[in-house]
Amino acid sequence: MPSISNRNQSSFDPPIGIYTGSGASHSWLWFVEILERMGFYNIHFVDDRGLLASALDSLDVLLMSGGDTFAIAKGLGTEGSLKLRHFIEEGGLYIGTCAGAYLPLRSSMEFLNQFNFIQAKIANISRRLSEPERHSFQQVACSSYGCEFIFHVAREEVVVEMANGYHANGKKEMIAPLYGGPSIYPSEDIESIAIYKGFTKKTKFLVEKALAQKTLIGNIAVGKKEMGKGHLYIFGPHFEHPHFLPCNLFLIEVIRKKHGRRHSPNQKDVYEDPVKEEVVRNYIRDLKREVSHSRIAASGMTDFMGSWQIGNKYYDPEKIQVFIETLWKRFTYLESGGEVAVDLQDLDEMIGQMQGITDVLRKMKKGIDRGEATDGLAEGLFPSLKKVTSHFLTVYFNKKRLESIMSQA
Repeated sequence: MPSISNRNQSSFDPPIGIYTGSGASHSWLWFVEILERMGFYNIHFVDDRGLLASALDSLDVLLMSGGDTFAIAKGLGTEGSLKLRHFIEEGGLYIGTCAGAYLPLRSSMEFLNQFNFIQAKIANISRRLSEPERHSFQQVACSSYGCEFIFHVAREEVVVEMANGYHANGKKEMIAPLYGGPSIYPSEDIESIAIYKGFTKKTKFLVEKALAQKTLIGNIAVGKKEMGKGHLYIFGPHFEHPHFLPCNLFLIEVIRKKHGRRHSPNQKDVYEDPVKEEVVRNYIRDLKREVSHSRIAASGMTDFMGSWQIGNKYYDPEKIQVFIETLWKRFTYLESGGEVAVDLQDLDEMIGQMQGITDVLRKMKKGIDRGEATDGLAEGLFPSLKKVTSHFLTVYFNKKRLESIMSQA
């Protein structure tokens, strides 16, 4: 995997929110990976309840990755759309990829119609898709969009061409991963940052190549819109995928050059009464033990070739492991010593959450071995994984942020 050099820690570390609420899938963890590699530690995890409260008030940037657009819109509702609009218009930066890109695009569908921030039309949508065509697509290739249908024509690698003035590290063309994100018709309502240019040998076509070309090539892959004092960027491909370094660097540069900062560059987080190393050590040890149990239980499902449908998205066992490995590989740092800014009650809750996750994973494994349906268990599992992972990462980045502040004092 390519590496990214950390930037100068003395530069401004904007408060960045990553959406983890209703409808968010595992891909928000890709944002975590690339931000950490670049030395951004002022990271906060925002679910739908937090967004509906006051979480956006202290943020400069909100990142919304892939998942179930309908569930996101329903979870946020009218109040959420108003808060999001206010956040952007008052100088915030919204970056949406895949589901996060669909969210602000024009739609007449209930819930989504409250987020019509961009009036550009989606190219991969049709009312005329025949039943045989829908049936011929793979399960991930077509989903209801009110009286219309979103259809996905290709996955994996696509080639995008950057507009003049937006070349990434001098590159006019880049390869980016596409996993269901939108293709957008050119429009006066959005500035084209990149268009879909072509395919590679690794492109996986879900329809005939001619239809894929007609749907993607020449249409907007990355777009930008000014809203009040702020900006809204939407990415069809996942520029945050950690295996695509040029895409990562372009995305990070958008954050670095954020227009209309809402907070002073001199702002520093203050963590009061951090917990001493010897006090937190036992909690970290117990939490690690429970994560290990979940890790073992999840590894027992690697041979399961099926998936679980939750809302409009499909989840497989690999996505379970993505969450657990995100935790596992960060324990070494938490065990390295030093103070931790954390409420011990939060650590207790995380231990309990991991115990519950391990129990569910074991039940799922038994159900799979018996040929029983496990969809109900999966439906409860993934929200629990998101919750405990975001809590864990909050502790992790608080420690990194605290050490960074102390090193500059």
